[in-house]
Amino acid sequence: MVTSTYASASFARLGDATAAIDWFRNQGIAPASIAVAAAADGEGPRPPRRGDNLRDDLTWYVALDLAQTQLPPAVVRATLRREGGKPSVWTPPDAQTRD
Repeated sequence: MVTSTYASASFARLGDATAAIDWFRNQGIAPASIAVAAAADGEGPRPPRRGDNLRDDLTWYVALDLAQTQLPPAVVRATLRREGGKPSVWTPPDAQTRD
């Protein structure tokens, strides 16, 4: 069994979250290894919905499955911070132990 471990961050601006995602994709990270969620004040993170990109009241979450990448965890965390993220404990709801 493999347990997925995630590094995640919250972003106040969608553009910053997108910059982090773009950097990981440019490193050859598979899209399935990157999770994204949005949350309005007082709500928990949820999958993005149509029109969320037009809202400025959302917090964005980006998580990277460290078990699915060759990047060192320190590099992943530094990249999330460099792109404007704040460390987060959020993990995608489907993050689970896999056989």
